[in-house]
Amino acid sequence: MNPQNFYDSYWNSGSHVCDEWDEKQFRQVLGPLIGAEKVLDYGCGLGFAYQKRLVGAVRNYIGADIASAALENARSKNLEATRIAPETGGLELPDNTFDGAVCVEVFEHLFDPLASAREIFRVMKPGGVFVATVPNFGYHAWRLLALLRAQVPSEPENKKLNRYNGVHIRYFSKFMFQHLLNDAGFVDVQIGSFDQSSIWDASLAAGHFGAIAQFAREKFPPSLRLSFLQEVWPNVFAIRLRAVARKP
Repeated sequence: MNPQNFYDSYWNSGSHVCDEWDEKQFRQVLGPLIGAEKVLDYGCGLGFAYQKRLVGAVRNYIGADIASAALENARSKNLEATRIAPETGGLELPDNTFDGAVCVEVFEHLFDPLASAREIFRVMKPGGVFVATVPNFGYHAWRLLALLRAQVPSEPENKKLNRYNGVHIRYFSKFMFQHLLNDAGFVDVQIGSFDQSSIWDASLAAGHFGAIAQFAREKFPPSLRLSFLQEVWPNVFAIRLRAVARKP
């Protein structure tokens, strides 16, 4: 399937709505971009979670996406938006344009993450700050799932209807995420945790006992989920990774 058609279908399905971040989470994840002059949102999608706060926190926002549905959505909000070339991940934008860039939960969906990371690097100004997040395949629950059940967390749109159409096609550990950004040219790469981990997620690798993970998330406070471990050892205990990097 053509990537543009795939992601038009992806967004038009209505299955990917997510909650808006509160101010604390926004500052925790995208704080380095607050007050920036011009920021690129590479893979902006339909603008869930953080777009509204980011637009209000920077002087100029430009969204970018493959899907025409995403571009139309951004423009309907009177936001500037530009198309990502489906074949190359390229942008029709000049070099050294942006003071900052963000790429949230996108690289795991791409056929060529390195090409996209290099393109983001190209359009950023020297000294610009880049913030990116990805799911962490090194998360303890996914390590156990791979070891015990030979499965990967591909996140199919609807597991009951079709468990094989997972939208994640690339998998990152902290090590691989670091190398992706370094290989694209970024320096001073700092990688930490993103989202709320739970030690009880290990049960997801135990078949029907996986219900324990959901119960723990609903009933246990972060202290009983040992969520602090994601700060101590993100490579193993962070369910998602957040990177802050700079263009030299």
